[in-house]
Amino acid sequence: MASHADAPASRDAATTATTADAAGAAGAADPRGLRATLPRVARQASVLVVGSLNVDLLLYSDVSPSEGDSLPVRAITLPGGHAGNCASALAALGLAVSIVAAVGDDADGERLLVDLDQRGIDTRFVRRVAHAHTGRAIIPVLGPERRNYMLLDRGANESLAAADVRAALSSVAHYDAVMLFDPSVDALARTIALARARHPAAALCWTPSGMYSRDPVALPLLPRCDVVFVNAREFAHLCGQDGRVLDALDAVDVVVTLGERGALSRHRGVETRAPAHSCKVVDPTGAGDAFASAYLLARLAGLDAAGRLRLGNAGGACAVGTRGARDGLPTLDALLDATLDGPGGTSAPPRIAMPPRAKEPAHAHAAKR
Repeated sequence: MASHADAPASRDAATTATTADAAGAAGAADPRGLRATLPRVARQASVLVVGSLNVDLLLYSDVSPSEGDSLPVRAITLPGGHAGNCASALAALGLAVSIVAAVGDDADGERLLVDLDQRGIDTRFVRRVAHAHTGRAIIPVLGPERRNYMLLDRGANESLAAADVRAALSSVAHYDAVMLFDPSVDALARTIALARARHPAAALCWTPSGMYSRDPVALPLLPRCDVVFVNAREFAHLCGQDGRVLDALDAVDVVVTLGERGALSRHRGVETRAPAHSCKVVDPTGAGDAFASAYLLARLAGLDAAGRLRLGNAGGACAVGTRGARDGLPTLDALLDATLDGPGGTSAPPRIAMPPRAKEPAHAHAAKR
């Protein structure tokens, strides 16, 4: 199958020798014309983000403990949650962002709202839930490899309802994209249906994360999306549920982040890969959210699969250089610098390791829980 190819960006004819030389130099450094295209797209784009808001307790240790160990750690508390991280990353890139979420009527909820407000994010669709605590995440970041995992206390996130999403989708005339993360299971299917009905032209992107990648409820919903973001472990979980899931997702842009091995996408029989950027990893928390945000901007700008992966990898690389999910989020200029300095990508027929084809689904699809 034919590979994707990048087309050079067109430019107006130079009117003087000086401007011609400048344009030639800019073209050599930026063959796709990203520095002209992406800022314009970012200024015009409007995105709705749906999902969790948490307070993250991050625990850092240079060694990985064994069972029974007691280790001193460095602890820090920061705003988090997939939806909040993604909204923050998009806002840092210059997009107009609204968020639908739920927090408790407590000091933690107020802290999260203040943080989002300061980043220029529209928080009018964040509901304060009485008699509920704001979501919490405990995130150990361990060893020289900076491996992390998350322990979640969902709290008010479980109160996020389809009615909250309906209000946001009905109140704004146009969204270019809906970024869906981890609403309550009761709201999940209805959220996808509402997004498709109210804003059919919007790119519907879903990050099922660990919460839904193991859950059969996700399987019939994935083909209704335009883009699905997963990491390698989550991708394996999805394929483990049903060996035929990739057939059902052939028309979906399935994007798999691979950490130090970069990222790949698979769409209509073509697999595209891009290597990771060389960077020092301080904390991988939120890297996937930063990747997805940069990838979405590239998609809205009309970049091909290799270009989208390059921009996504650059966003993830910028995010891992500081502690927490949001302190390292790049501006658009910083993202462009990282992208243009980084490696490229290639497209080819699929070569991802596919699970054996199952004659029957491993689990029956669950319409609801």
